[in-house]
Amino acid sequence: MQMQMAENVCHAIHTFMLTDLSGSLTDGPVNYKYKTKCTWLIEGYPNAVLRLRFNHFATECSWDHMYVYDGDSIYAPLIAVFSGLVVPEFRGNETVPEVVTTSGYALLHFFSDAAYNLTGFNIAYSINSCPNNCSGRGRCSTANSVSGRVYCECEEYWKGEACNIPYCRDNCGSPDHGYCDLTGEKLCVCNDSWQGPDCSLSVPSTEAFWVLPSIKPSAQSLGRASHQALVHSGLIYNLESSTWDVVPVGNGPLYRYGHSLALYQDDIYMFGGKLEAKSANVTDEMWVFNIPRRTWSPQKPAPPPPYALEGHTAHVVELADGEPVMLVFFGYSPIYSYINKVQEYNIRSNSWQVVSAGGAVVQGGYGHSSVYDEASGCVFVHGGYKALSNNKYGLVDHLYRYHVHTKTWMILGESGLARYLHSAVLLSGTLLVFGGNTHNDTSLSNGAKCFSADFMAYDIGYPSRTIDQMARGCFHLSTGTEKWSDEKEGALREEKRDYINS
Repeated sequence: MQMQMAENVCHAIHTFMLTDLSGSLTDGPVNYKYKTKCTWLIEGYPNAVLRLRFNHFATECSWDHMYVYDGDSIYAPLIAVFSGLVVPEFRGNETVPEVVTTSGYALLHFFSDAAYNLTGFNIAYSINSCPNNCSGRGRCSTANSVSGRVYCECEEYWKGEACNIPYCRDNCGSPDHGYCDLTGEKLCVCNDSWQGPDCSLSVPSTEAFWVLPSIKPSAQSLGRASHQALVHSGLIYNLESSTWDVVPVGNGPLYRYGHSLALYQDDIYMFGGKLEAKSANVTDEMWVFNIPRRTWSPQKPAPPPPYALEGHTAHVVELADGEPVMLVFFGYSPIYSYINKVQEYNIRSNSWQVVSAGGAVVQGGYGHSSVYDEASGCVFVHGGYKALSNNKYGLVDHLYRYHVHTKTWMILGESGLARYLHSAVLLSGTLLVFGGNTHNDTSLSNGAKCFSADFMAYDIGYPSRTIDQMARGCFHLSTGTEKWSDEKEGALREEKRDYINS
């Protein structure tokens, strides 16, 4: 492999070696070229910390990629893959997190296909430097460092590896709201009637807020494409104690993605998905994880077998006769493509069947989200990647409602923001949708990001309804209001429609 030493600008097919303690690499001053393959080897010294800072990155989503390896070859651990628009956004001090290697080397490989191109990237690197220059809120130090590596000594009321996490703002509203714990994790300890990072929100509160757990697993935690997993690499996170525990993995399932998880009593039912280790890929396997015993066991259902699927969703529900079943919605089959079927797994009889559903005609898809409202006996399905007309495929913003007891579908209001691989939960009659892939460009970029930070809310609507009425069916009133709300932009769309009696 021939390496160029004097230049680090990617033109077509090149390999570069960078040996300075700091520098940058880029695709050039204009859009990168089609069918480009470029590789950079940043060479430090063994066990040195090397930091990569993405000052700008804009490539075709899902097709043009930058791969980052922690080592001097493609056989080293792959630690990051970038695609799409990955640039600072909104607030001036918000930046893309640094990528860190610890081997003393970093190999970066960029690939673009023959479709459209974008402005490319500018990536700065530094060897044995403090993260993000301590964010201007600390000093870089080697004190008490056995390895000689530098680290940040943060100013008061700032913490984190890069001194980028504020704590105890406004002194936690002391003494009425709480107090600042300076000895432990350096955070606010709120009084019983207050909550939030700075104890400024009452209990209960009408304002939502994010919390990032500071406890991390002791073992290395790998990244993932889906944020639905409960068990990963032999580790399980306890939400009540905020601790990680080790889970025995002997005789467990093979690694997979695109599967579904559903909880029933003390068991988690995992169905389908795409296997990493087999060329057969999509599977119809059913595995059960028992939480108290922390053991995996395969299920061998009675024939006929279910569809082998990936990108589906599942919920455990109780039918009108009290029978517990797991309902599997949609998904991609390597044989039948995108299916619009509902599969039903009977937990007691260990058998599968395809539900004969009525009502509206719905489109099956991959990577949608779904939530189950136990009070009304309805499952709400949003978004996904689907087969459209004229042999075309794309993202959708559809919202469907499936009635568990009557086995009927209804089409509800569209969100206006198509996506797939997002997540959704139901809270107090509101469907909350977060994130996902929103990219749907094919020949020209319209500025869509690969992955969205949108946070949407949909009011499923129970106006003047009693619990008894909701238990008998999804909707019983003649009129009402359904709402989609984009929480990020604050836009609110309302649709008046007749509710259909169940």
